[in-house]
This record gives sequence, C-alpha cells and structure tokens, in this order.
Amino acid sequence: MITVLRQKLGSFASASLLLMVSMTIVNAGNYVYNLVMGRWLGPALFADVSLIVTLLLVITFITVPLQLTAARYAAIHSADGNLAALAATRRWLTLVAVGFGVLLAAFFGLGAIALAGFFQASSALPFVIFGAALPFAFAQGVNRGVMQGQMRFTTLTITYQVEMWSRLLLGIFLVWAGLSVNGAVLGISLSFIATWISTLPAGKNLPGAGALTPEVRNAVAGFALPVMVAQIGQILINNSDILLVRSFYPPQAAGQYAALALIGRIVFFATWSVVTTLFPIVTQKHKKGEPYQHLLWVSLGIVAAIAVPVTLLALILPETIVQLLFGEKYLGIAPLLWLYALATTLYALANVVINYRLSLGKGRETGFAIAAGVAQVLGIILFHQSLAQVVWVQVIVMGALFVILFWHSVGKNHA
Repeated sequence: MITVLRQKLGSFASASLLLMVSMTIVNAGNYVYNLVMGRWLGPALFADVSLIVTLLLVITFITVPLQLTAARYAAIHSADGNLAALAATRRWLTLVAVGFGVLLAAFFGLGAIALAGFFQASSALPFVIFGAALPFAFAQGVNRGVMQGQMRFTTLTITYQVEMWSRLLLGIFLVWAGLSVNGAVLGISLSFIATWISTLPAGKNLPGAGALTPEVRNAVAGFALPVMVAQIGQILINNSDILLVRSFYPPQAAGQYAALALIGRIVFFATWSVVTTLFPIVTQKHKKGEPYQHLLWVSLGIVAAIAVPVTLLALILPETIVQLLFGEKYLGIAPLLWLYALATTLYALANVVINYRLSLGKGRETGFAIAAGVAQVLGIILFHQSLAQVVWVQVIVMGALFVILFWHSVGKNHA
C-alpha cells in the first residue's frame, strides 16, 4: 500500500520539492532585496518602494489569469497531443497580454502625478519607470503558463531565478549608485525584461500557430474569467491592507507595517510551489480519467506542515525575527507578527482549495475569494484605529473564508 501511494504521489512530490527549493531561494533573494531597501532607505522611502512592489502584486490580476489559462490549455492540449492548438492558444494569449501591458503602461505614465499625490509618494517618476516594462511582465506570464501546463518545471524554475537575481543585483547596484527609490524601481522593471527573455523557450518545438476559432477563444476567455475573479480576490486579500495603511497612516508607520506584511507573508510564498504543481497535474489526470482527489488532501497537508511551524516561530521569537531582518526601527510590529502569519496561513489553505477547483474547470468558489477581499477592505476601513485592529480583521476574514471553502468544496463532497 505504501508503495502504491508513493507511485501515485511521486511526480507530484518531486515536482513540488523542486519548485519549493527554487522558490525558497527566490523568496530569500526577494527578502534580501526588501531588507536592503528597508535598511538603506529608511521607513519613509522604503514605504515608496513597498508601494511599487504592492502595485506589482496588484497587476497580477492580469498576469496570473493569463498564466493559469495558458497552463490549463497547455495541459489539456499536451494530454491530447495537439501542439498546433497549443501554439495557437499561446499566440492569442500573448497578443492579449501585450495589449493589456500597453494600456497599463499608458495609465501609469499619464497618471503618475495623480498617483504620487494620492499615495503621498515622494516622486511620480517611479510610476513611469514601473509602467514602462509591464508589456514584458504580462507576456512572460503566458510563456510561464505554457511551461507549467506542460509540466516543464525545471525550465519554469529557471525563469523565477532569473527574475529574482536580476531584480536583486540590479536594484542593489542602482540604489548603491545613488538612484535611491528610482534605482530600486528600475531594478524591478529591468527584471521584467530579463524574465521575458528567459521564458522564450516556451515556444520551442511548437509548430506554426494557426488562428483560434471563435468557439475556442470563447472557451479560453470563459475559463479566464473565474481565474481573474479569484485573482482579484487574492489581490484584495494580499495587498489592500498595505495600500489602506499607506493611506491612513504616516510614512513611518506605513513603512513598519509594510515590513510586518513582508515577514508575515513568508507562509504564503513558501507554499506557492504546492499550488503551482497541483494545477497542471490535476488538470491532466482529470482529462485522462485518472484518480486525482487525493492530491487535494496531500496539498493541504504540505501547506499546513510548512505554515504551522512558521506561525509558532513568529509567536515564540517575534522580536528576534524583526531585529534580525529589519533592525530596531521596526521592533514595534513584533507583537503582531504571529497574528499576521496566522492570517496568511488560513489564506494559503483556502488558496489550495480555490486552485484545486479551478484546475478542474470549476470556478464557483472564486466568488468567495472576492467576498472575502471586499469584507477585508470594509473591515479595515471601519477598524484601523491601531495596526492590531487591521491584522485582527484579516485573521477573522481569512478564518471564515477557509471554513466556508472547505465546507462548500470538501464537506459537501464536491471534490
């Protein structure tokens, strides 16, 4: 029985391990980037950099749906052996991605002054620098999706390494050279271009792309819609707190809260590899009529095994963690660290359920993510007299989201 279980979980576990190791390195590099910026620039200027990083996460409401849509249809077409259909889908999604990128680049360029005023940023230029590279950011999302759907996880991990190392090295060099916030943001933008170049092998060995029929385009767009809904929910959940705190609090406190969120989200990013691996494997197994339900329970177990120890560590040694990562200026956030990690743990578990259902082409549960995101925004608007209130709102909302999703998707035997 153990041998059979190992055979069933072998590909999933090995792929998850590969991505987990790679993403651990990536997350470490991203944390070094933020730690250097936080220490070199100080809380006030670091708040400006954190704002751009948060906007980067916000625009993933386009990047992630493009990647997951490409991943789903790459998995389906690969299972069918229809590479021509895969090539056509990739080309069409790339055109859509570049179009969105150009529109957002124009938005950030033309609205830079207004955005700087609204977010109390020190300069409008970072918004222009950030927006200019968005077409590359969206295009690479499609290529990553193709790699993910074809389960080319080794190549996929390389693209994330390229993104992290280019952002880290270029950002640190440009800030060291005296470009301050503009240098940090320029490093982010240049990393988009470097990443896009690294994803070009996604088109290797694909035949010439024909045109998609209207029916196929509608099917692809129809799947992308619930994915986008889920991503909007994720954006609201993962980023609305930072944006609202940035608006409600002075730069010093906002910078401290940005550091709290950065540390607390270790759980979410550490478990991202599980969801990335789960999606194409479940899609292909479902397409081929093979058993797949056990993968949901395995994924929840892996996420819990990672998240619970991290949360306990944040409870036991909060001041040590904050002091080590950001220094004495940020010690005021230490008592809230375990609470933020708990909220992130609950959302990481909920995210597994959402992506499991999406891999089966079922997107009803994404509505719960939107509802939770809206509830979090409203909760923080009503209760933000202290940073503790802001974090407690997230714990309560994420706890409710996971319980509802688990009952609706698993407890009612929908899996």
